[in-house]
Amino acid sequence: MQQASSAAVILRFGAFELDLQNNELRRAGVLLKLSPQQFQVLRLLAENAGQLETREDIQREVWGADTFVDFDRNLNVCVAQIRATLNDDSDAPRFIQTVPKRGYKFIAPVERVAAGASELPVMQPARAWTRPKWLWFAAALAPCVVISIVWATWPRSARPARTMIAALPFENLTGDPKEDLFTDGLTEELISQLGSLNPERVGVIGRTSVMRYKSAPHGIDQVGHELRVDYILEGTVRRSDGRIRIAARLIKVADQAQVWTDTSERAEAEMFRIEEESAAHIASAVSGKLVGGIVASRAASHARNQEAYQAYLNGLYLEHKETRADLERSVDYFEEAAKLDPQFDPAYSSAAEVRVAMGRSGAAPPETWKRALEAAEKALSINALNAEAHNALANVLFWREWNWPLAEQHFTHALAINPSLPVAHHDYAFFLVAMGRTEQGLTSLRRAIALDPLSARVNIDAGWLYLQAHHFDDAIRQARRARELEPTLAEANACILRALFYQKKYREIADTLHLAAGNPEETLKRMYGQRLQDEEKSGSSDLFSMATQYTFLGQNAKALDALDRAYAERSIMMPLLKTEPAFEALHGEARFQELARKLALP
Repeated sequence: MQQASSAAVILRFGAFELDLQNNELRRAGVLLKLSPQQFQVLRLLAENAGQLETREDIQREVWGADTFVDFDRNLNVCVAQIRATLNDDSDAPRFIQTVPKRGYKFIAPVERVAAGASELPVMQPARAWTRPKWLWFAAALAPCVVISIVWATWPRSARPARTMIAALPFENLTGDPKEDLFTDGLTEELISQLGSLNPERVGVIGRTSVMRYKSAPHGIDQVGHELRVDYILEGTVRRSDGRIRIAARLIKVADQAQVWTDTSERAEAEMFRIEEESAAHIASAVSGKLVGGIVASRAASHARNQEAYQAYLNGLYLEHKETRADLERSVDYFEEAAKLDPQFDPAYSSAAEVRVAMGRSGAAPPETWKRALEAAEKALSINALNAEAHNALANVLFWREWNWPLAEQHFTHALAINPSLPVAHHDYAFFLVAMGRTEQGLTSLRRAIALDPLSARVNIDAGWLYLQAHHFDDAIRQARRARELEPTLAEANACILRALFYQKKYREIADTLHLAAGNPEETLKRMYGQRLQDEEKSGSSDLFSMATQYTFLGQNAKALDALDRAYAERSIMMPLLKTEPAFEALHGEARFQELARKLALP
């Protein structure tokens, strides 16, 4: 580095100031957020303005000569994010010029302010004078008056309004349905990138909700109303003549004005690199436009070869179909991607997520949870900032291992990394309600619904959780909402019936089920009694569920026997022991209290 630059405290270029003492970048006095790595790259380039900094120089100075990360990819993403923060254009650069296959050059004039020099003009001291004695009292009183005035006039909420964004599915202009795998993957990666921004400033709608608009006619007004968002991000992908062209634009819902647009083109041979780098570039540019250049916090992850990337996309496609057979097939693809690229952490975290989903269904063998645990831990060993891996691990620790403190640590880690991850808010809500922190859990649940309002799964699970919170009317309302989104969802009817059952509205249940006239409670008891006999013979029912039916029949001893066995077999429903409404009649029983003690439930 240049000798003269070592004494510099501030580097000024254009409207920007790079504060080397405090590691801060400011534009016209406004602080812009850069990651430590991005700051060091910008500092290196600016301190050596006009000189070529080779990729090898940057690697040695910022990453270290012995780094084992995918340096080329990380540097590309890093520079793209710096350019977005500076509002620079790689095709017509004002600050950072790319020297193909060699490195980068900082081309703007840089003013260096040496140590000891003032950053701002210094006001000249006032001429000394002697205060009249009566001013001493006024001087002493003045701060109190000023404080009072400021307190009275200062806005009570200085926090900026939260901006909500929906990244709609990118449109495939190629005409080949096979390209949908790439466009859907790009959309999902962009949602993740945007979700890693500051949660106090940005909220991002989840994948399930935005995918409802894929290939379906919709208007900006309609999307804005249904998703309650301020901005919509949409784009297109076209592949032709060995090139991939990605265009994106940001639209303000209120007036449908286009506030930002961008087009990039890359060789299709680099297809497996394009998804993450394009998403990082778009997310950084959008954040720069809307919230002052807040940089995504998630660590970059990328497949190193086309085969691994394609297997991963195939797995995502099957995972989102959500049938049992497709989930099992998706795991095979994720594991294939991991074999082809052992350092590709999303392959492991996605496999963990699917195994958790299978485990929570109650029909999976015990080794499903063990393999989910191993996959999540492997993903985190590669990338500690993988939010999905933290969430999957938290679920294993919660539903299967019953390690409440460690489960909460991983839930909160997931949300700190990606505050707009709906599934993490959804899953954490169940944990909080199970721990007796009902209102906090319902707050987390409402965040999940706000982030993924059109997801039938989120809405029906909200119904089940409202049951555990003993909010039965809310459970019915949420199940009906889920049924509106997916009319064939039989689970919604089951949730409604369960809520009516807990409210002892047996006549409504009998009418819904078209039962014969008579005493509806007695009719239901006969039905449950016969069902329990069949389940006892076959051994096919979940023990926790059987215990709820025994309590309805007043057979508390059998209910406790079933719960003892459920504990021994590590039934995944046991964390809900103290919140399950059917067990209220058991709370005074010594055996029930002993079970709660062994589970260490609060």
